[in-house]
Amino acid sequence: MKHLILLFSAFSVLFSWGQTSDNFDDGDFTNNPTWTGDGIDFIVNGNNALQLDAGAAGTSYLSTPHNLSQLEDREWRFNLNYDFSPSASNNGETFLTSTDADLSTDPDGIFLQIGENGSSDPIYLIERVGGTETTILTSSAGLVSGDFDMAVKVIYHANNDWELFVDMTGGTAYQLEGSANYTANILGQHIGVNLEYSATRADKFAFDNIYVGAIQVDNTPPNLMSVAAISATELTVTFDEGIDQISGEDLNNYTVDNGIGSPNNVQQDASNFSQFILTFSTPFNVGDVYTLTSENVEDISGNAMGQQTETFQYVVAQIPEFGDIIINEFLADESPVVGLAEVEYIELYNRSQKYFHLENWQLSDNNSTGTIQDAWLLPGEYLVLVPTSGLTDYPQGVGVTSWASLNNAGDDIELKTENGIIVDKLTYTNAWYQDENKEDGGWSIERINPELPCSSADNWMASVDLNGGTPGTQNSVYSNAPDQDAPIVVGFETELPNRLKLFFSEGLDSLSIENASFSSNPSLTIATRIVDEKYPSEVIFEFVEALVPGELYSYDLIGFSDCSGNSNDYSGSFVLPQTPEKGDLIINEILFNPLTGGADFVEIYNKSDKFIDLLDWELAKFDDDTVASQKAVEQSYVLSPDDYVVLTTDTTFQIMNYPFAIPGKFIEMSSLPSYNNDSSTVYLIYDDTVMDKVAYTDEWHFSLINDDKGVSLERFSAEEESNSAANWHSASETVGFATPGRVNSQNINPNQEGGTLSLSSKSFSPDGDGFEDALLLTYEVSSPDLMGDIVIYDDKGRMIKEVFKNHLLGNEGTVKWEGTREDGTKASIGPYIIMFEIFDLESSKIETIKKVVTLAGRL
Repeated sequence: MKHLILLFSAFSVLFSWGQTSDNFDDGDFTNNPTWTGDGIDFIVNGNNALQLDAGAAGTSYLSTPHNLSQLEDREWRFNLNYDFSPSASNNGETFLTSTDADLSTDPDGIFLQIGENGSSDPIYLIERVGGTETTILTSSAGLVSGDFDMAVKVIYHANNDWELFVDMTGGTAYQLEGSANYTANILGQHIGVNLEYSATRADKFAFDNIYVGAIQVDNTPPNLMSVAAISATELTVTFDEGIDQISGEDLNNYTVDNGIGSPNNVQQDASNFSQFILTFSTPFNVGDVYTLTSENVEDISGNAMGQQTETFQYVVAQIPEFGDIIINEFLADESPVVGLAEVEYIELYNRSQKYFHLENWQLSDNNSTGTIQDAWLLPGEYLVLVPTSGLTDYPQGVGVTSWASLNNAGDDIELKTENGIIVDKLTYTNAWYQDENKEDGGWSIERINPELPCSSADNWMASVDLNGGTPGTQNSVYSNAPDQDAPIVVGFETELPNRLKLFFSEGLDSLSIENASFSSNPSLTIATRIVDEKYPSEVIFEFVEALVPGELYSYDLIGFSDCSGNSNDYSGSFVLPQTPEKGDLIINEILFNPLTGGADFVEIYNKSDKFIDLLDWELAKFDDDTVASQKAVEQSYVLSPDDYVVLTTDTTFQIMNYPFAIPGKFIEMSSLPSYNNDSSTVYLIYDDTVMDKVAYTDEWHFSLINDDKGVSLERFSAEEESNSAANWHSASETVGFATPGRVNSQNINPNQEGGTLSLSSKSFSPDGDGFEDALLLTYEVSSPDLMGDIVIYDDKGRMIKEVFKNHLLGNEGTVKWEGTREDGTKASIGPYIIMFEIFDLESSKIETIKKVVTLAGRL
């Protein structure tokens, strides 16, 4: 056990030179030495201390021989732990010596009495002889008025002087509590404890580190144990033992470097003689590391220490500004496990030179808030925040009560102080992974460059660490490359009567956007610019004039910059959307049987002359005799007249697999109604009104298509009935079987026959010089139910190349011939005949078109 000092041996128990000691480290009080008495009422507890463990109120004692042949020049030490306030009914006698091993018989002896009828509450040192008790000395009043865990030392000198020392902290920094000259009248043979207790105190006594033997002569000078800054001008200095007050309070015995010097006042603690408060006239700087030098300080025995040093740092919680601490990494989707524990976490990084105490700070997502437990975050340090239930997996982390569970596909994260100061916040989506293979879980999202003043989506990506993340250490994707990309406008919203909100690709320097020049046509006058943050990614312009619904405003924004100082100018347009009516927007293309790994899509066409915002428009389906599974558009998207937009859950897949898809014409939905592959009904709804619907079946596809997987249905005409099979057809093979975001390949008037074929040139030379290396063949046909062949012949009528055969034709298409034969070899120089034959469903030839081209080259 701690604090036990044995004179002649490292063993925990000694019976030599007339001494006894026991620290109960062997977990046994029945051997070495043997304690006798009411052993059933005692245990050696988990702290290796002797503890009362009686089941009910009563009295109990234990004793053991002390092996002393004399009491003079002897010393007794005990650790006494009373976990209650002693009283007449709950008290203890600690015997220094007793003439009888049975301490319950009030034997003659000398003992410490703790607990009394009165209110003075000292420790009494008492001798009992023939039943008569004499108080040898008394400690200071109130010393044991409450619970305590203290160390006690008693010395009896040859000149009959008694001294009582106490360290209320349980250590060895003893302080003299009382002394007296008194001649002992008995020798005795036993030491021990005799206890009286109520039922509630039957397990509240404990004893440890018992020593009886020769006086331990202190020849060891004190050691400087610790130095702590408790204010900008004060230090707490602690030594390993009680210190002489005169030397301990000598100003010349202390000095601090870095220009601080010696203290102007030193005060010894009134109850802990090993501790001093030093006060300086020059304040410490927050975060600086200092060295205290101390020398010539003496302990109570007069041993003077040599020069010793100890470093300290003055740290005080400072008020943060936005961006001092940043959210640097987070694990939003913890399963399936890659290598990290299955626990969400958020990593913070202090990129400032300030010191922060995060206790009671708040961590939020978009609908709940948790509270950070006690934690400090120093400059340049990382801190991992986890739910309190996750501390087992992240013992180095800090718990957050009421953890705000992060949504897998996207969420907000906000860090703010208990006083409401926002320190950092972000809004992430799955796109932040920049790796579709890691979106399914187990990988954290890491910030790339933590030193950028503000950070947009392109400064984040999935971890590349094999464990799936790097909580508490530098990110695996770390780079200090500077931001050299200027900000751009990425969207807008308008609001009656006179507001325009612009969205930017990244955070801006707030001063730059305040001073940026704005002009528009028709002309608008800015009344107010609303900038809510230091690094805003959106800004509101409030105009003097009212905006006119449907009026297209063009504007120029000159001289705005991002947080890194990259400046830009931008020209764009905006409009105040108009109120839609039924028939303004129609369903124009449907993919209900997507390619493997893909997603459905529904294309919407604006056939009106209005600008219409799709926010809160819904797609639905017909299920169980009712309109069901309504899925709303959750973002503002203004659809211009005669324009298209595609609703899907996987924009990237559509763009990658359909070459005629138009990027920028997509709204990515969190989910769509589940449309069946054989038949279903697509509803377009706004304000609880069905604006359009299409009840399709897979029989609407072109009958000669063997497999309609990945083939969309396209509308022929915006003017014809939406829910008519005659107005729908499979998308052309020439365009890759779908045209999301653009005019349909089947956007024609059916029931007309015929076609045309045009060539990009009358001659071409596939010699790799970059000029007319390929021949482009562009066709147009007038009916969707047509097939076609394009075949190349030489001037002798021999077939050279089949460009396509039995090909489903769209309204128009373009193919190329690179001047090669069917076997891939280069065709000879000379004239060639191009035959374009058009067939109907019964393979009846409708039209044959011939063209002649010359394949040129060097002889």
